[in-house]
Amino acid sequence: MRLFQHIFATFCAVIICAIFVASFSFWLVQSTLAENQFKQRRTIETALMNSMITAFRSRGDSGAREILTEWKDNPVSNVVFVIAGDERKDILARTIDNKTIERARSFAMENPKSELVHIEYDRFGEEYLFFIKGWDNRQAKRLPSPLFIPGLPLAPIWHEFIILSFIILVGLFMAYILANNITKPIRILGRGMNRVANGDLETRIAAEVGNRGDELAQLAGQFDQMAEKLEKLVAKERHLLHHVSHEMRSPLARMQAILGLIQTQPHKQEQYIKRLEGELTRMDTLVGELLTLSRLETSNIPLEKEPLKLIPFLENLIEDSQSIAVQNRQQVVLETEAKIPANATVCANESYLYRAFDNVIRNAMNYSPEGSTISVHIRQEGKHWLVDVTDNGPGVSEAQLPHIFTAFYRADSSANKPGTGLGLALTQHIIGQHQGQISAENVQPNGLRIRFSLPKAKAADKVRKKPA
Repeated sequence: MRLFQHIFATFCAVIICAIFVASFSFWLVQSTLAENQFKQRRTIETALMNSMITAFRSRGDSGAREILTEWKDNPVSNVVFVIAGDERKDILARTIDNKTIERARSFAMENPKSELVHIEYDRFGEEYLFFIKGWDNRQAKRLPSPLFIPGLPLAPIWHEFIILSFIILVGLFMAYILANNITKPIRILGRGMNRVANGDLETRIAAEVGNRGDELAQLAGQFDQMAEKLEKLVAKERHLLHHVSHEMRSPLARMQAILGLIQTQPHKQEQYIKRLEGELTRMDTLVGELLTLSRLETSNIPLEKEPLKLIPFLENLIEDSQSIAVQNRQQVVLETEAKIPANATVCANESYLYRAFDNVIRNAMNYSPEGSTISVHIRQEGKHWLVDVTDNGPGVSEAQLPHIFTAFYRADSSANKPGTGLGLALTQHIIGQHQGQISAENVQPNGLRIRFSLPKAKAADKVRKKPA
């Protein structure tokens, strides 16, 4: 059975059951109320008759007549009778059939202690019959009940059919609306999933589902987010595949050309082999960076981290960069604010963090002119350490600045520079694995500043690694 049919049938069953439960409850309430009213009325009737008997015993029939006259405005007095002597007449001359009188007298003779029918004698021995009309009714009279809808007033059966038909039609209509309201977003979601499965990653369904404000609308929004992320992921993979193919094709073509030169010019074999080794090194670097990037993007296992003192780490990094800086006639200097403690600590994987900073510093040296200074400035801001690496190069256009951390993206200023285009992408992923952030901005009059933001190590992190 389809979900719509299942929900529709369930709603119909619930509505029909609710109709009969409500009708039965109405009938039960009516019956209980009638029974309570009957008992209250019978209590009042009994009290009136007892008062009349007491008055009769003390003052004769005039006493009983007096009590009954006092109650004449109360409907209860209409059902309490006093039949005097052999004439079988009510003391107030009210009409009552002889058959009822005889039945009451017989009942009183058989049940002398009854509170509903009683025989008394005056001082002359004349018989007086006190009784409540309808004494033989032990419970309230049940009103006739309709066949299909108990609790309603009695009416022709075709009235019931009209009422039932109207209720059922309204119930079916409401059940259809409710079932459709629930299953329509699910059908839309199913069609959207089929389109995504068939490759249409631009599929969005939140607008079609509408602003319902319920869990199904939230599910549609989450579906759109998933589709958008899938679209970006596939586009990224296609972009990556395109650039990997291009980057691999170029060195392979050069290597093929070098092999051809070796065959045609064997006397220059040593020179060409060195060029071949250079191309192999570049290809190995590219493959290594691709593997690292893939591992960082897809691995669900966090990096192994331990407390790392930031200032000694940066000092070692800058010292390792000095050999290249000297060749380029450049300087790499570390600047720290006075309030930065010497034991400023982060929780990090040292080798990966070294690679991230090394990528940025090497880029800064590549794009800075001879005789320039690359500054590495460290300061604190709240719960983070901020490290700025600033060069004196041409910078990056504002339009291209947001894209420099994308794999294989090369800005105009780097078009003629060596590299794979993966360094900053790797750096961003490494910093992300350290719960940090990286950003870039141009500085005036020229240059580019790369800012690292790394969270300070917590107390628990600082004691994680105990000395051996």
